[in-house]
Amino acid sequence: MLDRPQQQTVPFETALSDWWRSQAQSFRESVSLSAARACFRAGYTAGKQTTERRFVFKAGRMRITVWATGIVEAKKKAEAEADFRAAKKGWPTPKTGWQLQEEK
Repeated sequence: MLDRPQQQTVPFETALSDWWRSQAQSFRESVSLSAARACFRAGYTAGKQTTERRFVFKAGRMRITVWATGIVEAKKKAEAEADFRAAKKGWPTPKTGWQLQEEK
């Protein structure tokens, strides 16, 4: 029988509910679940991307966020995303290419 690849990550809702139930009752009473969900999502997303960093670029009117191992890969991903978004909205792509400005 062929080995099936094991799931590498836990679904977000499962991880959130496990974490929320593990917190003390006093914490659960003092923090709303929606606020805890927002904070947990940020940590969960960053934790899944251990080999990658988050890059944010400004391209025209768009703000594009990508996860990549380095700046060169991040720019390629951001350009592809900018092309996709422009095509979806019917905007022409710049003749000189996207001028990406990294936000910090």
